[in-house]
Amino acid sequence: MAKQASKVSILSPEDETWELFEVGANDEVVRLAENNPGNHFIQHLAILAQYEIHGKVTISSSVGISKLSGIVEGLFCFLKGNSKEAASHISLYFQGNNANICYSIIQLSIKIFYASENYSDIKKIIELYKKKYDSFSFIKEELNVAYQLRKYEDVVLLYKANSRHLNDPDIHKLIGMSLLFLNRPKEANLILESIPGKLELPSFEEKKKSYDSIFAKIALLEKRTNELSIKELEDMGFAYLFNGEYEKAERLFSNLTLKLKSELCTV
Repeated sequence: MAKQASKVSILSPEDETWELFEVGANDEVVRLAENNPGNHFIQHLAILAQYEIHGKVTISSSVGISKLSGIVEGLFCFLKGNSKEAASHISLYFQGNNANICYSIIQLSIKIFYASENYSDIKKIIELYKKKYDSFSFIKEELNVAYQLRKYEDVVLLYKANSRHLNDPDIHKLIGMSLLFLNRPKEANLILESIPGKLELPSFEEKKKSYDSIFAKIALLEKRTNELSIKELEDMGFAYLFNGEYEKAERLFSNLTLKLKSELCTV
């Protein structure tokens, strides 16, 4: 009986390699691939492991066909800059009933879907991951996707249910903007004012009038956006905000955040 039990516990090369990849032992995955050159599944796992280690792969095309072909083909398309085709391969992969799922595969797939703006697909694969692992690993991505899909009530509900996992200034900005879209400015103001290092956001009641003069000339300012200072752009954003132009305010504040990050990177 003891011998029989030990035989049952022995993993196949594919299962052993998958378990190593699943826990992030990528160097071991690459080593096993070297010992199993004819096993397409293990070769594909090694390609994914190489990407996890180096952010690139050392071969130009996939080897043979396996259950992981869709993910690997998607990765190659993504590395060549073809995000749309990459997303198509990834979508097909997850349509199968036997798709292998782990943190690294979901993370890579989310990256590719973000690049191609396939937000609905991101939502689907996060739900698959949560069903398997009952994990909060991708709660930030889940919340951001709900925002991108303009499901603002879902954003607020997700935040309330998972706030202990979401102590992040960028997430607070999404919550604040979602509340604005839901016409709940007082709640939005409380959230936005609590952000560390935030752009200064005056209260709606006290400061709305101070932006009326800016809003009166907003059409002229829009033509000069590229010439305006950070402060002038910030004032434009608040002028939009206090006059109910929430989508324009959102775009401007998002662009302003990117501009500030870009300037920091050049220092």
